[in-house]
Amino acid sequence: MTTPSPRTATVLIHDEEEGPGLLGPALRRAGFTLDVRSRAPTPEDTEADLVVVMGRSVGGSEAEPSSLLEEERRLLARRLEAGRPSLGIGTGARLLAAAAGARVHPGEKGPVMGVHPVSLTLEGLSDPLFAGFEEFFDILHWQGDTFESVPGAQLLASTARYPQQVFRVGNSYGVQFHPEVDGAMLERWIRASPDDVARVGLGAEELLKREGPRLARVQQHAMLLMERLASYFAKQVGAGGGERFLFTVESIHRLAGRGVLLSPGIPRRTPIVRVGQSISLKRPDGSRVEGTVRGMASFGETGAAIPLLVLLDAPDAEVPAGSEALTSAPLTV
Repeated sequence: MTTPSPRTATVLIHDEEEGPGLLGPALRRAGFTLDVRSRAPTPEDTEADLVVVMGRSVGGSEAEPSSLLEEERRLLARRLEAGRPSLGIGTGARLLAAAAGARVHPGEKGPVMGVHPVSLTLEGLSDPLFAGFEEFFDILHWQGDTFESVPGAQLLASTARYPQQVFRVGNSYGVQFHPEVDGAMLERWIRASPDDVARVGLGAEELLKREGPRLARVQQHAMLLMERLASYFAKQVGAGGGERFLFTVESIHRLAGRGVLLSPGIPRRTPIVRVGQSISLKRPDGSRVEGTVRGMASFGETGAAIPLLVLLDAPDAEVPAGSEALTSAPLTV
């Protein structure tokens, strides 16, 4: 069996508060090493294995130096022409849309900040990236600009206010909302952006108090989306060798024998594990407990995720909260 070659994901950010967030660990698990750079695209990035352009802005495209954004747009255009994969998130999605020929402009319906629903299009419902997702699901938004339909692209997700949310063009994806953001990153964004926060009529503490708990509730879907994007791009460039993240254990309920119920478990209706599949539980100290999936618990408290029933190899092994459930099985993307 041939071992996949290591691949590099070049991640371009615009501010110190930004970063790959949840996408970083997902890319590493998929077999990438990360080259994270702030405001520093280079001509050599045209040939990079993967380019990820990130960014947040609700204050209009003039919030970034036009020369930098134009340089990144040209980079993405060259990669599209060459058939090399790219991922745009937030500002990066708008730059990818512009690189493909779409018109980018300030949003006429005002800024959107916080957790709000998106809806999948018919194409989105059939795209492996969203397999098992509900037609409507909540995710974090931080948006002030938007763009028109992207020539040659499939629109996968929309909102009523700004229809262009996720698109696929060639072997690249653009994601307008922000699944990469965790609670700590959201707090940094809010505290570093008083002018942006003021545009939605709230103070920083008020917005954080409202949106922090909402973000925690939607983190499972966001993390799964990051894993699927990372897996997709790994297949595009021949990366591999990493593990697939399933979820972070929040609580454990012991059953008779070796059985345990792990919560929050996998997102509902999402076929990402099978009965009989091996699973590894990586504890916060780095040690591991191995086990086998025996089923999904459909009873108990309803929610976005289903507890996972696992038989542990070591019956008395401790699985503390914060442990990560991992598997080496391939994704369907």
